Amino acid sequence: MKKIASLIGLVLLVTACSSPKYAYHFDHYDYNSGKKKSLPAQQQTATDSPLQLDTETLVASAADEPVVLAKEPAAQSADQAKNDFAKKYKAMSKAERKEFKEDLKKELKAYAKAKKEGKRVASTNATSQLDYDLKMAIIFGAVGLTLSLFGGVSSVFWVLGVIAIVVGVVFLVKWLMRQ
Repeated sequence: MKKIASLIGLVLLVTACSSPKYAYHFDHYDYNSGKKKSLPAQQQTATDSPLQLDTETLVASAADEPVVLAKEPAAQSADQAKNDFAKKYKAMSKAERKEFKEDLKKELKAYAKAKKEGKRVASTNATSQLDYDLKMAIIFGAVGLTLSLFGGVSSVFWVLGVIAIVVGVVFLVKWLMRQ
């Protein structure tokens, strides 16, 4: 009788938590459905927001030092940038040009060597590894579950399993606090 009652309770729980077949549309939801229609990108003016940045002014770096943006706007065309560089290069003395060429060669060789060796930026290496606290939480959690399964053999396993799970939860909370 208990089995039948628990089976009926389980069926009721599963059906109560289910939703109709067409109750959701996650794959094609229009997030802008409640907003006003805006002008196309070509018709919008550049003075929409004072906080709006051009894509050319955005700079990313893997270094820990702050990024300093150029003082002049970067909305120049590619031809203007080439012309400015050519003027600066022609204004250099012969010794400065030679030093510039040597520095450029060194940078290109270092880049080619790093690319050939397969070196990556430190920030991409950091994302490909699990954090220490997360690793420890996973390890202690797995050990704790395994020892808890052996709890039927001896109560010592059960106690050690609970302790390992608690230590794993501590590491998990530590990791979550830093996120």
